[in-house]
Amino acid sequence: MHLIPRVLLPLALIASACGGGDQVQAADGADVSTPAAPAVSTSTTPQPQPTLAVAPGEAALSPLASQIVALPSAGGVPEVRTSRVPVGMSFEAIGLSTAPIDPVGVLPNGEMEIPGAKRVGWYSFGASPGEPGSAVLAAHIAFDGERGAFRYLADSTAGDRFSVTFSDGSTSTYEIVERAQYDKDELPFDRVFERTGDPVITLISCGGQFQPTQASYQDNIVAYAVPV
Repeated sequence: MHLIPRVLLPLALIASACGGGDQVQAADGADVSTPAAPAVSTSTTPQPQPTLAVAPGEAALSPLASQIVALPSAGGVPEVRTSRVPVGMSFEAIGLSTAPIDPVGVLPNGEMEIPGAKRVGWYSFGASPGEPGSAVLAAHIAFDGERGAFRYLADSTAGDRFSVTFSDGSTSTYEIVERAQYDKDELPFDRVFERTGDPVITLISCGGQFQPTQASYQDNIVAYAVPV
């Protein structure tokens, strides 16, 4: 399952390659859209150069020193803003007695990290469960021949409850208020990765028709839950 979280630009949650049951070996993941390159100014007006501070006696160190320009800050790079880190969850209604939660980010190839079959990934550059916005928890339906932690997420219904345990030892309960099935090209990106508003947990896995030629399911199963 490929997820594209919003990092610098609005994110697209595009899913492909989820494992197909216990007989299919596939690596879920999440493509992350690459931030647009900073715009290059075409103005001919000379730009002010930053002052380079040097230690006494080093002012004449090199004529190149005066040409050194500080790199711009990585504006838009998401910041981890959570005060509580989720470390585990239990969701008996979908057959998940317990599963560790791993904070995940983005791989060098641009895909969101998704842990192994029996683990859940929390997109750590978004909200933490209980914070304003959408806390995204994603897991496999199947991976490397094993049933995934969210194998039966499609069976969840409004009113089902699950619990999340945090690094400080506390536990909170959440209730499913909506479950949806989206074509992977039609996911509501803004809603899934919302960073403001009421706290919501968004659970994501794959579903729908399995496409053997692409080793991928056609759809994504998304369940929205709110704190109890």
